[in-house]
Amino acid sequence: MTIAAKPAMRTGSLSQSGRIIKAECLLVAVPFQSDAKPVWSFTSAPKNTFDTLFVRLETDTGLVGWGEAFSRTEDRSLKSLVETRILPLVTGEEARHIGKIKHKLEYGLQNFGRVGPTMYAISAVDIALWDIAGKAAGAPLVDLLGGPFANEVEVYASLLRYDSEDGVAAAVTRAIAEGYRYIKLHEIRYPEIAAACTAAAGKASVMLDVNCPWSVSEALAMDARLSELNLLWLEEPVWPPDDFRGLARVRAEKRHRIAAGENAGSLQDFVAMADAGAIDIAQPDVAKTGGITELMKIAAFCEASAIEFVPHCALFGPGQIATVHLNAAQRTVPLLERLYCHFEAEIYNGATLPVNGRLAVPTGPGLGIEPDQAVIECYRIA
Repeated sequence: MTIAAKPAMRTGSLSQSGRIIKAECLLVAVPFQSDAKPVWSFTSAPKNTFDTLFVRLETDTGLVGWGEAFSRTEDRSLKSLVETRILPLVTGEEARHIGKIKHKLEYGLQNFGRVGPTMYAISAVDIALWDIAGKAAGAPLVDLLGGPFANEVEVYASLLRYDSEDGVAAAVTRAIAEGYRYIKLHEIRYPEIAAACTAAAGKASVMLDVNCPWSVSEALAMDARLSELNLLWLEEPVWPPDDFRGLARVRAEKRHRIAAGENAGSLQDFVAMADAGAIDIAQPDVAKTGGITELMKIAAFCEASAIEFVPHCALFGPGQIATVHLNAAQRTVPLLERLYCHFEAEIYNGATLPVNGRLAVPTGPGLGIEPDQAVIECYRIA
C-alpha cells in the first residue's frame, strides 16, 4: 500500500500579485554605537548612521512589497535617482512579471550604468517584486526559490575598523562571548590583524576584508605575510576591484582562498572573474547586483563552476531578509554577514538580531516580516 503525504494548502497564486499602482522610495538613517570607524566612506569621516533606502511597491490587489537599494551616508541623490528614473518605469506593470520588469529596466537604462546606483535601484525593485510574489502565493520567499535546506542560518560578525590592536582584540572577544563562531575583520595593517587572530584562536574562524587598498605587488607582499594566520579567506586585496587579472595573480600563490564580488553588477561580472581564475568565493550583494533574480543565476553559475557562493550582506533592511532566504535555499547554506554595530532602533523590532550567532529564516509570506512603521517614521530623513 502506498501512503501519500497530504499536499500543503496554498492560499493564493502569482495571478493575485496585481498591477503596480504606487511606487515610492523612503530613506531612513538610524544612528548606531561603535568604538570603531565605519569602512564604507572612503572620502570623508562618515556619520555613525546607517542608511536603509527602501523601495515600496503597492498593487491594485492590496499587496505591498519592500525592497532595498544599497545606500550609505544619507544618500539623497540616490533616492532622487530611484524616484525620477526607476519608479516611473515600474508603475502600471504587472507585479508577477519579475524577469520582464528587470530586463526592461536594465536594457532601458544601460547607458546609466551596469554597476553602481542604477543597478542598486533595479535591485531594490526586484526584491520588492519577489516580496509581492511570495505574498500572492501565500508562501515565504525561500519556498519560491526551491525550498529551504535549513530553518536558520549561521551569522558571522563583520567588524568595523578599529586601527588598534587592543580595540580589535576586545571586539573579537565580545563577539565570541555573544555566540559568534565566525568573525570578519576590516583591518589593513598586520599588527591589528594578528592581534584579532590571537584573540580568536581556538574559539572562532577569522576572515579578512581589506576593501581593495593595495596594488598587486603590495597585495602579494601582504598575502605572504598573512599566510601564517590561517585566515578563512582574504577578501578584495587588490585595487581596483575589477582588476581580475591582478586578483588572479594573488590567488595563484595559493596561500589564501580569495573572495570578491560585492562591487559586481551582474552575473557576467562573475563569469569574467571565473574566466580570469580570480576567485574561490563569490560575494554578490542582493541590493547591488541585480536583486534576487540575478543572485539565483549567480548561485547556479557558482555551483557549476566549483566556486563557493557566499553573498555579501552589509544591509539591515529588506536586502538582509532577502539574503537570509537566498542563503537558506542553497544546498550548502552560506554564512550570513552582519555588520557588528548596535543600533538606536531596530527596523524589524529585533526580529533580525542573531541569537548565539544564528538567525531563523522567516516563515511568513514573501520576505516574511514587515518593517516597523514607527521606526521608519522616526528615522526617515527623506
